Amino acid sequence: MKPHKQLFYEYATLHRPYMNQLNAQLAPFHLSLPLWLMMRILYHEGEHTISRLSEKRNVEKPTTTKMVQRLEELQLVEARSGSDRRTRNIHLTEHGLEVSQQAEAKISHYQESLLEGVSEEERLLVARVLQDISKNIVKYKG
Repeated sequence: MKPHKQLFYEYATLHRPYMNQLNAQLAPFHLSLPLWLMMRILYHEGEHTISRLSEKRNVEKPTTTKMVQRLEELQLVEARSGSDRRTRNIHLTEHGLEVSQQAEAKISHYQESLLEGVSEEERLLVARVLQDISKNIVKYKG
């Protein structure tokens, strides 16, 4: 198999099992991966508007609004009125902060176990390659 085909085959092969396991890791927190990724932005970057969260996650605003509503139901986020009454600033609650810390630790432990035997140099190389591929996907005109 050609090297570029091998790379994408390996990625495709690991993607679903990895996502399934992440969802299993998040299940005790009543979170799915998309909800967790939204919380992770708030945890690491602080308060954001619905529009900004949509941009960061590359999803439509109605989808982001539904996700934020679900996180509000779980009492993990709250919305504050922004400087313009039409905007809402979303932030983690105290409970959301605690859950974020616990979920982050659990996922980090899982990820570290997956990288057992992989050197730091190899980890950084793979990360750079995936970042480059991601940029090329965005630029691709087909």
